[in-house]
Amino acid sequence: MSSIVFFFIVYIIMIVLSIALSIACVYLGVGLMAVTRHWIGIVAGLGIISIGIMVFIFLVKFIFSVKKTDESKMLTVTEGEQPQLYAFIRQLTNDTQTQFPRKIVLSADVNACVFYNDSFWSMFFPVKKNLQIGLGLVNSLTLSEFKAVMAHEFGHFSQKSMKLGSFVYNVNKVIYNMLYENKDYGKFLSGWGNLHAVISMFVWVTVQLIRGIQKILEGMYSFINKSYMRLSREMEFHADAVAASVSGSNNCISALRKIELSDMCFNTVMQKADMYLQQKEVLENIYAKHNVVMKQYATEFELPMKNNVPIMTDTFLKRFQLSKVNIQNQWASHPSMNDRVERLKQLDIEAMADDQSAWILFNNSERLQKELTAVLYSHLSADMKQTAVSEKLFEERYLTDADNYKLPSAYNGYYDGRQMNEMDFETVFSRPFDLPFGNESLQQRFSDERAAMPRELAALQADAGILEAIIHQQVDTNSFDYDGVKYRQEDAPAVLEKIKAAADILQKQIQQDEETNAAFFYAVAVKAGPEKATELKTKYLRHFANRKRGDEFVLIYQRIYELLGPLLQGQTVTIDVAKTMAGDLWQESIKIKPLLKHFLNNGTIKEGDSTKTVQQFIDADYKYFWTDSFLDGDLSNLQKTINTALDEMGISSLSGLKNYCNTSWIFLSRQEKTNL
Repeated sequence: MSSIVFFFIVYIIMIVLSIALSIACVYLGVGLMAVTRHWIGIVAGLGIISIGIMVFIFLVKFIFSVKKTDESKMLTVTEGEQPQLYAFIRQLTNDTQTQFPRKIVLSADVNACVFYNDSFWSMFFPVKKNLQIGLGLVNSLTLSEFKAVMAHEFGHFSQKSMKLGSFVYNVNKVIYNMLYENKDYGKFLSGWGNLHAVISMFVWVTVQLIRGIQKILEGMYSFINKSYMRLSREMEFHADAVAASVSGSNNCISALRKIELSDMCFNTVMQKADMYLQQKEVLENIYAKHNVVMKQYATEFELPMKNNVPIMTDTFLKRFQLSKVNIQNQWASHPSMNDRVERLKQLDIEAMADDQSAWILFNNSERLQKELTAVLYSHLSADMKQTAVSEKLFEERYLTDADNYKLPSAYNGYYDGRQMNEMDFETVFSRPFDLPFGNESLQQRFSDERAAMPRELAALQADAGILEAIIHQQVDTNSFDYDGVKYRQEDAPAVLEKIKAAADILQKQIQQDEETNAAFFYAVAVKAGPEKATELKTKYLRHFANRKRGDEFVLIYQRIYELLGPLLQGQTVTIDVAKTMAGDLWQESIKIKPLLKHFLNNGTIKEGDSTKTVQQFIDADYKYFWTDSFLDGDLSNLQKTINTALDEMGISSLSGLKNYCNTSWIFLSRQEKTNL
């Protein structure tokens, strides 16, 4: 509260000073015009007057700004259409002592939130909120878990501190408006300055004053938001407590765990949807496909399922929770899932679990699913939506892809999600080797302990990265925990050395194990005959040669992605910048073609549509930009070729970067891309 009060004091002082400046400028300007009565004096007088008025307008223009949520990808549902859902929400608002939402809208994703059209005056006058429910969320949760999530959202609005949150939100909006939303204001100043050289001088003075105000605001942002982020994290814990009181800690915990996994599976479906669009194929019901992906995930990791949704067990979670560094992220608005789960466990409020799917609350659920799927494709031309991919065909394709990249279970996940280390095969294969593994069985060689080693190494390397960020003050923290022990910031170098030493030992052990594995498999091949031994050796060497070219391909891909960054982020670029971007894209395209030819020749890219896509790109000479606009077809084919090659190579290490690129492009119309 004190930080907000301090902001308003500073802001009021700036307003008072701007009013004083305006009065002084009007007085001087009018006086100058009265004294000189010459047209240059009149122009100069107007310029002086404009300084004070323009600074004042800059400080108050945000008052007239209204933020409206884009509802173009949402469906509004009425009580007549969904009486059970409305009755459920009405009872929940009574239980949490909050107001019933102004309206209920449905979106596609795995999410729920309360939103409203916001303006400066919403700080002082109540605004009725709207409830947004993502059908991906409904597709993931039981009735009890869905109740917990909805109660969490309504729990926020039972908090008195929520009013404080509204003030902070609007303070942030004020700062953001003055720092970044100045396009129209800048055009006006530019037009005013172009009227006369004398006026342009006073416009320059105005701009310098505004830059000084912006410097003050930048300093205020950090001061206010660190306090608010800390409060926001506590508000999340409080909303969880409200949800637990209504629906039980157990249902809140299971909902939290499901949402994270379900969201990841949903993003996979959206990525596939983008790939199918390249073949002019669309999905009729993304939620049926969502179920397919979740089922496959459960199969892959041997997880139990409930209502077609995997259940994350404690054993499964521990497999990935290997990091030992814990810092308090001062800029995080939400606590970590682990922290939230621990708080909910401490509350220990048990409630009956209704395991019926949350879809039970919705009438004509399948129709709704198809309607919202259609909304995602609504802005595309009919030509882009020629074929519908059935659930059966999607499942066949998805399971085939999963099977293509699945390693034998005998490896026990040892090689999953990573590349083999490089090694000197001539030396490794020349080692004398007793079968089988001396006194070890295959199961012992790929034991749970050894299978966990690569994950432990990755966790150590991630922890080292966090410690280096602390040392270089890229992370704003005074202390951190490592392996349950609290340390000061100045202790970070010593802890980092400890982590690096442990990582080096583990890296050497993994290297030794991998070389032993390769030597064993070669010894098996030798026993089977010289031809088998030669074949295996050739495959090893070819794998690493292909990987080297794959790494080159990835570097070029990253460069292309960086070049496309301004377009993907919706930035406006000048014609000259666009031409430079297109030229750089052309250069990178030339570099990538020999690699694509190599992948075609050695069978990395399989015969069929993939081969046609890549060969078409190799034969073409795309320019990417012509006259005054980007060539949509050229850019689309570039993206299509890169994604095809990445998928055929199965480069899993790029999944995060690739997903980001795909979701930036997904469902962009020709006109939108041209505008970008």
